[in-house]
Order: sequence, then C-alpha cells, then structure tokens
Amino acid sequence: MDIAVFFGGKSVEHDISVITALQAVKVISKENNIIPIYIKPDGKMVVADNLDDGKIYLDYEKNVKNERDVSLLNGKIAIIKKNKIKLQNVDCALNCCHGHGGEDGSLQGALEIADIPYSSCDCPSSVLCMDKGLCKLLLQHNQIPSVKGVYFDKCKYVQDKQSIWNNIETEIGMPCIIKPATLGSSVGIVICENVQDLERSIESAFEFDSKVLVEKYLSDAREFCCAVIKNSSTLIASKVIEVAKSQIYTFEEKYLQNNSNSQKKLSQNFCKKVEDMAKEAYSALGCDGIVRVDFLLKDEKLYVNELNSIPGSLSFHMFDISFGDLINCLLREGMKRRSERNKLIYKFNSQAIEKYLTLTTNIKK
Repeated sequence: MDIAVFFGGKSVEHDISVITALQAVKVISKENNIIPIYIKPDGKMVVADNLDDGKIYLDYEKNVKNERDVSLLNGKIAIIKKNKIKLQNVDCALNCCHGHGGEDGSLQGALEIADIPYSSCDCPSSVLCMDKGLCKLLLQHNQIPSVKGVYFDKCKYVQDKQSIWNNIETEIGMPCIIKPATLGSSVGIVICENVQDLERSIESAFEFDSKVLVEKYLSDAREFCCAVIKNSSTLIASKVIEVAKSQIYTFEEKYLQNNSNSQKKLSQNFCKKVEDMAKEAYSALGCDGIVRVDFLLKDEKLYVNELNSIPGSLSFHMFDISFGDLINCLLREGMKRRSERNKLIYKFNSQAIEKYLTLTTNIKK
C-alpha cells in the first residue's frame, strides 16, 4: 500500500505531531510505501528525502534534503519541483497532526475533496471534538455529564465584557479555569482565582484563540483517560489510566516529563463506567479513528472533560495490542469508510438548470 503520513502543521502542537509521526513511521510495515508529508509551521506541505530523521527538526531549513512542494489531487498527491510534477498514488492517509490545520477538520476537508481516505474523524466530528465549547453543548444534549461552562467568542466579548464577567461570576464562580476553545495539549489554559484577575486571564486566552471556554475549576479533582477505536463498527475501549498531575495536566507533564509512575489499582466497576461513558461520548460526536476521552472525578461524580480526536502518540500505549496493529486498524477503517461513502448517491437529476435556462430565455423575450 501507498501510505501518506501527514504531520507537523501550523499549530502550537506542531512539535508533538512530529514526534507522533516519527513513532508511527517506525512501526508501519516496510512492505508498504511510506510517504511522509510534512506540514511546515507556515502551513506549506512538503516531502523530502530525510523527513523520517528526527534530528532534522532541530534546525529544519539547514538539515532538510531535497525538499519538494506537495499538492493534493484526485486520489493522488502531486510532488512539485521546478515546475515538474510527479503524481504519487495514495491508498490511505495516516493523520498524525495535532491542533489547528490537522485535527480541526481542515486537513480532513482537503483529503475529502481529493478523494483520499484517511485515518481520523471526518470534518464535522473533528470540528466538534476540537472546539471545547461545541463539544460541551453536544455532551449536554446527549445527557453526558460535563463541567458547567460559559462559552463565547472575541466579538461577543468585545461588545459586552461586563455581561460575560457577570455571567461567569454568577454561573461559574471562583476559582474558574479559562481555556482557549480550540487548542490542545493544555496550551494557554490558566486558573483564575478571583474576579479581579478575570479580565487579564481572558485576554491571555484570546492571545491563542478567538473563542474561549470558562469552566468551574474542580480543585483536587482526579483525572482519567480512556481511548476508543472503531473496528468493523465495534467500539473498543482501551484500559483506563489515571493522570498524575499538578493543578492542571500541563504541556510539560504530558510530554516533557517521565510519568512512568505505577498506576493506582482501579475497581472494575469504575473502569467499566469510564469505558462506557467514553464510548457514549465517541458516538455522540460521530467519531472515527482513535479518540482519547479525558475525564474528571470530583466527589464521586464523573465528568467528560474533552475529546482528543488525534491524541498524542495515537494513544497506542493505552491499548493491549502493538502500535503497528493499531495503525493497520486505522488505515483499514479509513479505506472502508471511503468505500462506504462512495456508495452514497451524490447526483440528482432535477432538471433545475434546464428550467432555469428556459425561464431566463422567456424573460429576455
């Protein structure tokens, strides 16, 4: 198979995406033709001869070899250099992008238009998972517990700051946690302890995003993760992992520290509850591929915190199968979804154009 691995991106999670792709490329069977496609920090898609060498990303422009531009075509990628175009078939794309441009539905839309099957959630589901405010609305609609929140965009905030501050104080209270609505990896998240710091904290979040979600901060809450993957229409939940953290699970704790501490033993009943709620959330948002569902536990009440539609390392460490087998499942399911969608009817002979032309001709007469 010809497998295109997309990674990088115009995102604060760019570096984590590079790591995910490097891990994935190592375990894909060498029987396949692997095509790493790097999305640079400016959003430009390229291929090169040494993209699978992690050392080049320490000084990319100096270390990259034979870089060429990439464009997506119908079922293929076009590799462009000095006005010469080479067409390369793609059987499936493995999406290893995190954050804006790759996890938010943008890349998925481009792949849909190019008729290239891919491994992750589709466009609508990716948008819903990425936007914490929209995700919360869908969870609440499906009666899946989530922490109470206030969600607003910058335009609304500029127009009526005082009303939003009052709403936060009344509905949420202090302390609260303020999140850029469409970022991941805990980037830009701050805890606001009092009303006096509210404006500064919100303005800080708006430096990263145009939409903000403010939630009640659950101090001393325990955090858990459970990933879900779809295999032949069956949802499979991973083991449940408790997250060791400080006040919030920070970027540094997620990626820059060794968190290999032994896990506390969790009861079977609790794990079953987490697994079932993870599957409910996955279904409610119409997910595909691997999605990691994050939970908060406070006073024995379990809340869905958020859904990560392309989790770091594709959450392979949470499943009891090899990373290679997990990727094979993702690729197989991606191709199956494209095959099923191609069976849908997209053309309807309405005679609308003929009637329009007849009508406009009569009007001109």
